[in-house]
Amino acid sequence: MNKYLKVILILGVAGIGVALLFRDIPSNETIKIGGISALSGVGASVGENERRGAVLAVEEVNMRGGINGRKIELVSEDLSIDKINKAVSVVEKLINVDKVVAIVGAQWDETTFPILSIAEKAEVPMVGADNSDQLEKDKDYPYFFSTWYDNRVGVREILRYSSSHNIKRISIIKFLSAGFWEFTARTMTNEAQKYDVKVVSESDLGNPTALDFRTELLKSNQYNPDAIFIVTNDFNQCSFLKQKSELGINIIALGTESSADGTLIVNCSELMKDRVWSAPKGGKKYSEFESKFIARFGQKPNSPSAATAYDAVMAIASALQKTSGRGGEELRNAIQATDIEGISVDKIVFNQKGFLVTPEDTFSMKGFRDGKVVDLQ
Repeated sequence: MNKYLKVILILGVAGIGVALLFRDIPSNETIKIGGISALSGVGASVGENERRGAVLAVEEVNMRGGINGRKIELVSEDLSIDKINKAVSVVEKLINVDKVVAIVGAQWDETTFPILSIAEKAEVPMVGADNSDQLEKDKDYPYFFSTWYDNRVGVREILRYSSSHNIKRISIIKFLSAGFWEFTARTMTNEAQKYDVKVVSESDLGNPTALDFRTELLKSNQYNPDAIFIVTNDFNQCSFLKQKSELGINIIALGTESSADGTLIVNCSELMKDRVWSAPKGGKKYSEFESKFIARFGQKPNSPSAATAYDAVMAIASALQKTSGRGGEELRNAIQATDIEGISVDKIVFNQKGFLVTPEDTFSMKGFRDGKVVDLQ
């Protein structure tokens, strides 16, 4: 054999040996995780809250040594429901330019749905912080997970409260016959009879950014309801409560956890006396998380999705630890097998479709009394 060929072969074998020897030594390269939430526009108060929850988790992971010595980095992108036309470009930037291994988000079902198939094709897992399983009503997306609570549990809590407070007739006003609004309306209608409650009317504003509720309020009031159920957000709740008051419709307005957004309470606290909502209690470690959040950002979390975004990052980080920082199908499988302590609930465990397993006692009823949010039970 030619002596030069022998040298090449020896060096080649030695190179393979060295590569195998050092294959598992952590790289110094940062592992990037994407974050998609509304940082401006509709839902920005909630979106910034989610970003901060994710930031807090990233900082804690890095303080503990990262992923086998590698730091993780959150690359945040702005996407709100009123800019939904940007959804594709946002996710493609994160995947193709930033080279993220996973994504936290996007915020809400409506902005998430357009990008599911893109992340799926790229084999980039997404862990939403406030998404319902209605995203997979017609098709399974194995690369999508959600640390958000099952709001069926929250709606049932509203119905239990209604039944025990002589609220027998409920009118529903929804912004759109799609997404979370349709999901909660259908859940309310399907479950009501079990609690001796009747849904007497349902109307659709046909616009997720609507600010004029007077026509629908007057229509609903014709059915003599004991309460109105409506899911509002930081963009439109004060307008709804003000118009309800101006029309003299002095009945309870039932809602979900978005009713408790801190911004809303500051802006229209004088109108909150008739607002009652279901909200997650948080896990055993929630108060510890809240203290850390205040220390880092100077204020309390203004919605439960700060905790679920934190848990989303921790689920991804735990999975990355198992894969030594590798993404793709290996990371997806590791996320599916998540079983870690949580902030939003005591245990973060996903069901077969990738959504948070939510205990029945997760929610409680809240109201606004004497200038503060109180537990009504």
